[in-house]
Amino acid sequence: MRGLLCLLIGMGVTLSTFGQEAPVLRLLTYNIHHAEGLDGKVDYDRIARVIRDTKADLVALQEVDIQTQRTDKVDQAITIASKLGMHQVFGRAIHFQGGQYGLAVLSRWPILTHKVHALPYRINQEPRIALETHIRPDKGIPELCFIDTHLCHLSETTRSEQVQRLLQIVPKNGPAEVILAGDFNARPDSSPMERLWGEGWRDLLGEHHGIDYLLAPGASHWEVRSARIVDAPVASDHMPVFVELEWKQ
Repeated sequence: MRGLLCLLIGMGVTLSTFGQEAPVLRLLTYNIHHAEGLDGKVDYDRIARVIRDTKADLVALQEVDIQTQRTDKVDQAITIASKLGMHQVFGRAIHFQGGQYGLAVLSRWPILTHKVHALPYRINQEPRIALETHIRPDKGIPELCFIDTHLCHLSETTRSEQVQRLLQIVPKNGPAEVILAGDFNARPDSSPMERLWGEGWRDLLGEHHGIDYLLAPGASHWEVRSARIVDAPVASDHMPVFVELEWKQ
């Protein structure tokens, strides 16, 4: 035993290495359909419960209303974040019904910076955006660049152009690990997604036939511990996608 310890120490392995667990990060992307469920009810407690049950650290939300008429002038990003005790930022895609409509990111940790990027679109198509956030987690996880998006549902050509813009937005050779999340309105074998696969992005959920994604660059040091489509059939017209990652650098 003593000889083994000497050998390990000689190889650069210390006793503190043993028993240490890799840092874990829990991610969720969720198109909440302005919190209106398939039963026609707008229910923030229900949306918050779905998120809370996953114990997610970072959440990308799509179809979020801020002070619109249809949702009684509620700031949905603040309302949902407050129910979860999380930080939040909102990114406006369009002005809508006297308020705003777009994306939100919820974070267990303070959000250092955020930026809204316009994505290309055509006449008679809804403007779309990407919401770029930077977060510095604890637990030994590196700084994160977490980008939330919602691509055009009308045109694959427009989606492909929006993916091209997303690839331009992603920081190159920066200090932050990048995660791309959202509702891409595209199946895994479609042209927009094939472009991402060709650039080395990997689908953290694994094999599926949906349109909601959590993506990481192929060269990243994340290892998927678990991944699933969350069973939440009534709260929205989308199911959330959840991934639990270990940092393995």
